[in-house]
Amino acid sequence: MPKAPKTQEEIDAVKAKILDAALEILYEDGFANLSMRKIAARTEMTAANIYHYFSGKDEIYLAIQTGGFIILHDRFNRIQSSDEAPLVQMEKMIRAYIEFGLARKDQYEIMFSRNTPKYSDYVGTKLEPAATIEKDAALRVAALSTRVIRRLDPAGRHMKPGAPHYQTIRIWTALHGIVSLMNSRVLPEVDPDTDAVIEDLIKDLVNTFKD
Repeated sequence: MPKAPKTQEEIDAVKAKILDAALEILYEDGFANLSMRKIAARTEMTAANIYHYFSGKDEIYLAIQTGGFIILHDRFNRIQSSDEAPLVQMEKMIRAYIEFGLARKDQYEIMFSRNTPKYSDYVGTKLEPAATIEKDAALRVAALSTRVIRRLDPAGRHMKPGAPHYQTIRIWTALHGIVSLMNSRVLPEVDPDTDAVIEDLIKDLVNTFKD
């Protein structure tokens, strides 16, 4: 008898297995050394079988990126949808970003620290739609942050036009710095009390928005 077609749940499970293996390879060997053959070896699948789920390593890479931004967006969205004060929401978003970066070290590095392909590299190719999905997912995360910052000064008395967007970038650079220094194990070499350093950073970032 022919095999019954896979359920959507089974398909999603296989895709997750492929993405997990690809992420390990990306982190260990870099994008240039990612290949369907290497993914096949890690998943105990054939390369031909993997092509049933993804068109190639670029689509796999973009799916890893998109997945990370979706996780961040879901966490930020839950926070900004609450009835809490904007300043409280901002602090929770800051903490959520740091927690994501430290808990998902490999994925974070691929998303933000490695010299990997960007949206512009896929413009005009067959993967432009997938790259657009990835870029939109990233921009939605930033938009949630900017929305909360804008709510801190709804009348625009303290911020110039465009300032909320700039403040989002300013906070992001500070958070990226702390996450990268933690993940590279550099910060503990400079100051062993990393928890205190992180708390002080969070406090300083939040305090800049207090009246």
